[in-house]
Amino acid sequence: MTTYKPAKNAQEQIEYLKTNKKITFNSIHEQQARDILFKYNYINVITPYKHHFSKFDKDGNEVKIDGKHIYERDVEFSEYFNLFKNERLQYPIIIIKNILGYELRFKSIMAYRILTSTEINDENKLVAYLESVRLRIPMNSDYSDSRLEHMNNHIKQLEKSISGYADIYCFFDRMSLGVSLTIFSGLDQGLQKQLLKDFKSLGMNFGVKNINNFIDKVFTLVAIRNCVMHCNSLEILVRYYNPATPN
Repeated sequence: MTTYKPAKNAQEQIEYLKTNKKITFNSIHEQQARDILFKYNYINVITPYKHHFSKFDKDGNEVKIDGKHIYERDVEFSEYFNLFKNERLQYPIIIIKNILGYELRFKSIMAYRILTSTEINDENKLVAYLESVRLRIPMNSDYSDSRLEHMNNHIKQLEKSISGYADIYCFFDRMSLGVSLTIFSGLDQGLQKQLLKDFKSLGMNFGVKNINNFIDKVFTLVAIRNCVMHCNSLEILVRYYNPATPN
């Protein structure tokens, strides 16, 4: 059974930072730092950026003693807080804006191609179509069992939600990018190729020509989207979860 570290209050966090991470509080004094940690959380302000200040060996590996990073200089709390603020500033200006634009076009074009190439005119036919998608996913790919289970759950949730939509266009429009990618992964390969051609014409194919490579690129985009939409740090995503390896 996994045991968790006991929670520290803001003052205890301040003392821990001074003792273990050589953090000083000059430009931002301790009371301000306590307020910042209370509002934004240690895991957001400190944890993602430790590697900017910790010691690395000549091979680029973080040096640790008894599982703890080594810090060779005093670090102002403001240095951490500036990294936190500057990363979050990029979210609405660059990342969210571009991802939402991509998501809108991806879902719209996919729905158009599906609905103009099939005859889904009632709920039963929609369920049958989703089932064909679900069964085709493992045939189209070599995804891990956990990823296949995740995609199966997407399909099951879609099937449960069908009765809540009077319009099939709304049904497709309300899907998240991740769920839309699940649908794409189980489409007939001919339709996948047509969609990839559509996306390439709009500069949305990430420069790849292979369907599975394209799916992996969008999978990475989904991971980034979910990270920024939950205001999490992309540094954590890249360093510990490695979104570029979806299997």
